[in-house]
Amino acid sequence: MTREQRILDQLTPREAARAVTYDENTLFDLLAIDEADRADCARLLARSDDEVQVAPAVAALRRSFGSFNEITVDEPTQEPLVWLKAFFELTPQVVEWSRENDIPDQVVRDTLADVGRHLAISRRVTGEFGLQTWRWLTHHFTVRIFALGRLQFALQRATPTIVVDGVIAAGDWVLAVHIPESGPLTPALVDESLDAAKTFFAEHFPEHPVSVVTCDSWMLDPFLLDRVAPESNVGSFVRRFTPIGHSSDGHTDALYFVFRTRDLTRLDELPRDTSLQRAVLERFELGETWQVAWGYLLL
Repeated sequence: MTREQRILDQLTPREAARAVTYDENTLFDLLAIDEADRADCARLLARSDDEVQVAPAVAALRRSFGSFNEITVDEPTQEPLVWLKAFFELTPQVVEWSRENDIPDQVVRDTLADVGRHLAISRRVTGEFGLQTWRWLTHHFTVRIFALGRLQFALQRATPTIVVDGVIAAGDWVLAVHIPESGPLTPALVDESLDAAKTFFAEHFPEHPVSVVTCDSWMLDPFLLDRVAPESNVGSFVRRFTPIGHSSDGHTDALYFVFRTRDLTRLDELPRDTSLQRAVLERFELGETWQVAWGYLLL
C-alpha cells in the first residue's frame, strides 16, 4: 500500500468523526486570523444553511488529501466563503495528519497562517470580508505545501513544460517555491529556507526525493531582471534561478502582487518609491505584457 493510499484511508467518515474539534478562538489563533476578520469568521461558522454547499468542497479536498496534487481538487463551487468554511472544518484533520507524520508544530502553524494572511489581503483589496485567493489555499488543506522560514514549498510532479535535459524529467518530484507576503526577502532568509527545505523533505518524504526547486513567477520575467540591482533582495532572489525558457502571459500579476490591485485605470496614482514599483509601472507605460516565466535551482 502506498503512502497516499494510507493517507486517504485515514480520511474515512469514521476517522473524520473522531477528529479533534477546536473552539473558535483556538481555531482562529491557529489560522492567524486578524481581529478585523474574526467576527465575520464566527458568523460564518455559526451558519447552518450552507452545509449542502460546504460538504462537497470538504469531500473534494479529502479526495486530494496527501496526494501532492496527483489527485486534483474538484471545484463543486467557486463561492469563496464556502471554501473558507471547508478549510475551517478540515483544520483539525490537517493538524492531526501533520502530527502523525512528525511535521513540527511550528511548520504547521506557519503554513496555516496563510489563511489569516489572505483574509487580510482580501479585506485590504476589496474593503470587505472575503477570500479572493481561496483556490491558492486548497494547497494547504490537501497538505501539499509547507512554510519553512521565509518561503513556502509545494511538493509536486514536474510537468512536460518544465523539462530540462539532465536536470528535470517529466514526472520528477520537484519543489515549487512560493513567496508569502510576510516581510523582507533577504538573501540570508532565503538561504535558511532553502537549507530547511533540503532537510525537511528528505526527512519527511524520502519516497519522493527532490533535488530541484522550481519557480514560476512574473518576478522571473527578464524585463524585471534588467531593472533591479543584483544586490537588491528581489534581484538576488531571481538571479538564483536558471531560466527554463517557458513563459505565459500574466499581464496584471505584477500589478497585483506589488500594489494589490488589478485595476489598470489606477496606474497614475500608484507609488513609485522603489525600483520594483517603478519597473512594474514602466512595463505598462511601454504597452508591453508582463510574463510569468519559469526557472529552477538545485538544492
